[in-house]
Amino acid sequence: MARERAEIVASLVTKGFDLQKKGRDHDFYFFRHPDLTQAVFTKVSRGTEYQTIGDQLLAKMSRQLKLTRAQFDQLVDCPMRKPEYVGVLASQGVLRKPKPQS
Repeated sequence: MARERAEIVASLVTKGFDLQKKGRDHDFYFFRHPDLTQAVFTKVSRGTEYQTIGDQLLAKMSRQLKLTRAQFDQLVDCPMRKPEYVGVLASQGVLRKPKPQS
């Protein structure tokens, strides 16, 4: 099922993604967290033909964000909040484990 670009972007921003414009055709949204071991980001076309994003691109965005397509929908629709997303990334080893304080 296709989704509106504005809806996706608004959700990403509320979940801790920062916009970084690169190039003239795409915006990049990077997830910010101090314990990331690798960059987690997705790119969104600014083209007028991409006001609505189709299933094929949504699947790519899901993979870029280390999510299944169902999890991506939850992230956009808001049942998955930032703490839950951080938990998904931690379970995949994308976040460093905090060192125990002595």
